[in-house]
Amino acid sequence: MATTKSFLILIFMILATTSSTFATEEMVTVLSIDGGAIRGIIPGVILRYLEAELQRIDNNTDARVADYFDLIGGTSTGGLVTAMLTTPNENNRPFAAANEIVPFYFEHGPKIFEPSGNPLFGPQYNGTYLMQVIQEKVGETFLNQTLTEVVISSFDIQTNKPVIFTKSSLAKSPELNAKMYDICYSTAAAPTYFAPLGFNTSHNGDQYRFNLVDGGVATVGDPALLSVSVATKLAEEDPAFSSIRSLNFKRMLLLSLGTGTTSDFDKTYTAEQAATWGILQWGSAIQAMTGAASSYMTDYYLSTVFQALDSQDNYLRVQDNALTGTTTAWDDASMANMLLLEQVGENLLKKQVSNDETYEQALTRFAEKLSAQKKLRENKASY
Repeated sequence: MATTKSFLILIFMILATTSSTFATEEMVTVLSIDGGAIRGIIPGVILRYLEAELQRIDNNTDARVADYFDLIGGTSTGGLVTAMLTTPNENNRPFAAANEIVPFYFEHGPKIFEPSGNPLFGPQYNGTYLMQVIQEKVGETFLNQTLTEVVISSFDIQTNKPVIFTKSSLAKSPELNAKMYDICYSTAAAPTYFAPLGFNTSHNGDQYRFNLVDGGVATVGDPALLSVSVATKLAEEDPAFSSIRSLNFKRMLLLSLGTGTTSDFDKTYTAEQAATWGILQWGSAIQAMTGAASSYMTDYYLSTVFQALDSQDNYLRVQDNALTGTTTAWDDASMANMLLLEQVGENLLKKQVSNDETYEQALTRFAEKLSAQKKLRENKASY
């Protein structure tokens, strides 16, 4: 009897000391990936680390990022990465592992960003190669076939309205069930860089026309807030998302990956310097300013909400705010710059996210939470 009692006490102590690694409440898990063209290498490095940690924690080399997230959202290059993580192959598994993202940029970046024509009279780059590569990767897959809920943003220049591609919207808006390669090109078609994409979808014999450019035009460079909004909307419709009904962010895990912003000491200006600027000077500077501002404000909104609900540990923003030199460019796909961007990602993992931990440690902690959630659901499904 004493032995049994001691055993029960021991079990209780073990559970008490390891409770942080076991999920007791089901949570909605969300991954968001910023736009940034070739700078997508940076979140590629972060995802490589995250997936390796998930594989280590669960002792499963076949584990993939999409296995752990209810919703993955992305804009521009982030939309392309989203497709890589969620589009199924012939075995109904993601066609790309996270450690294949960075090699993808190294292999195809130089040809995607190969100058074409005069940028004063047309796009800087010929989008033919970009479309060809995407088609080869995702094949004839449609939006409704992705392995998890996705949120990929674009902007229709004919209607002057954002177009948000999500699986959950197809019941009410079946015209959005486009081919993934059309969606991927559209979200990456940044004005002046690539030509807009016009394409049709059909439903019950009706044709629908889209004329799309990069979702960043709708100031969705950082799609985290958009992804949270879609997840919150789903709470009213999908039982899997019901735990976050009424904006219960205590029951949400949100990982947001940036592509870097310009250093505080790089490419900044005084009012005196800008006082005499005209169209050309503002045109070259305003894009970087609005992109950085959008990223900062989205992070501000989300961190404020999560903190107000005492759930700050449920939100992790991984971002380098000190890019300098060629790494600030969206389209420098030279081998030297791509190697620098990969190093930026590696260095970011070692940086402090707080006084207590580095981004590497924070991601490991986040991976443990994701693993616990996956186990909780698997156990629930087995009953």
